[in-house]
Amino acid sequence: MKNLVYATTITLVLASLFPTAQARNLRDYNVTHLGRSAAIPNNARIQGATHQLDVYVKVQALSSLSIDLPEDISIRRGIEVKNQSGQKIEADVSINNRKATVVFSQPVPPETKLSINMRDVTTPGYDHIWLYRVYGKMVGANVEIPLGTAWIPTYK
Repeated sequence: MKNLVYATTITLVLASLFPTAQARNLRDYNVTHLGRSAAIPNNARIQGATHQLDVYVKVQALSSLSIDLPEDISIRRGIEVKNQSGQKIEADVSINNRKATVVFSQPVPPETKLSINMRDVTTPGYDHIWLYRVYGKMVGANVEIPLGTAWIPTYK
């Protein structure tokens, strides 16, 4: 019992000597990442909502995105991409086998915020959190990099 008390005391003393890691906002880092995501409107019974997610392009230019689409949804009016100024970004969009691919006509430069708008989304109409896995391909890279998973909740 005495050894357990000594071991615990030593562990606590050692743990207190090291600084605590601080959580930081992803915007502070120079890595392309996802931002806000939402359904507009977020009422599950209203069909034809826009599912929107933001992508912050950082150090390297972005040449394309791919989005894994959840089961039970369909996108009837395609995907539109805009920058932080609201200007439409030209891109070739294709949706095949639960995967959307967005290939930009011109690489998206660093320090650009993209709003990806999946328009006229139909769902089964029940409360759910829709998960979209998003990948990006940087200029000069041959591999897709995972950017994160967008959570888009809908409510009744």
